[in-house]
Amino acid sequence: MDLDLAQVRAFVRAAEELHFGRAAAGLYLTQQALSKRVGRLEQALGERLFERGGQRVELTEAGGRFLPYARELLVLAARAAQAARPTVLPLKVDVWGPVHRPLSLLGELVSAYPDLLLELSMRRGLGSALEAVARGDLDVAWGRPHDLDIPWPEGVHRRLVCLEPIAVGVLAGHPLAGAASVGAAELAEHGLWIPFEDRPPELTSLLRAYAAALGVPLTGTASNLGVEHTLAELRRRPERVTPLGAWWQLPADVVRVPLRPTPYLPWSVVWRADNPHPLLPRLLKLLPGPGSVRFDPAHDWLPEADRADLPASPVPRGGRPPRQPGPVRSALTPRR
Repeated sequence: MDLDLAQVRAFVRAAEELHFGRAAAGLYLTQQALSKRVGRLEQALGERLFERGGQRVELTEAGGRFLPYARELLVLAARAAQAARPTVLPLKVDVWGPVHRPLSLLGELVSAYPDLLLELSMRRGLGSALEAVARGDLDVAWGRPHDLDIPWPEGVHRRLVCLEPIAVGVLAGHPLAGAASVGAAELAEHGLWIPFEDRPPELTSLLRAYAAALGVPLTGTASNLGVEHTLAELRRRPERVTPLGAWWQLPADVVRVPLRPTPYLPWSVVWRADNPHPLLPRLLKLLPGPGSVRFDPAHDWLPEADRADLPASPVPRGGRPPRQPGPVRSALTPRR
């Protein structure tokens, strides 16, 4: 039997998402195209792989039996393609999003080591990137490895690299715009607003936990269309206070105010342990280790799960401050 790898990949993604719309988006397909691929695979196998009823999608017994072998087929195909090529291919790295620390950190590395070849994608969440690492579609991913809505894949390793501080943004003229910092007392009246409700779960869970720790009300809006959309919504509703990165570049009409205590978005690097790519060990060696992370529990905040990833004696914040992000070079232009 000849199996079409594009159909197998569509099946695996749909099996991991259990949602044809999200699976199609992750593969940059229409939902109709993904359904056709899965249907053709079912015809080739002579078995139904999914039970579909209304909004609910579940694997059949045949689908459950086929899934682990389908995943391994994709891994073997990636390795075979890599072995057949005589030159070193770029590392396929997912950096999560364009404004976060992983992109600028990799930009610094590429500036210092031009032969470190990287091909970037931005999946805006560790969940889909993690599954791509497990399948062999990605070499490296970045993200917060806690509060995901999927189990951690076997054979995938992770390592804490850095903490990105979170502040709040308000429009110029907002009552909090002139504050040196804001904490529970100042936020009690205004609350926090985030431009998403439940995805990506690793970020929404962190922000909800922080708001709960301060006793501050938190509200969300369903669709997150990126930073520009967030700022547009902030201008539309000037009373809002929204978390954003303390290192982000912001327009003149948006004021960044530090939070008290300072919450952090932890960034871990994620890779498959048996990945044979020759550039992977070099990248991992060049990236900072957990020992360089600075965290002061008297002034900083992380959920308990993330504190467990910190070194036994993290450098207090009163020591040398974290290096600010450097410029991103054109060598790191994202590729879809």
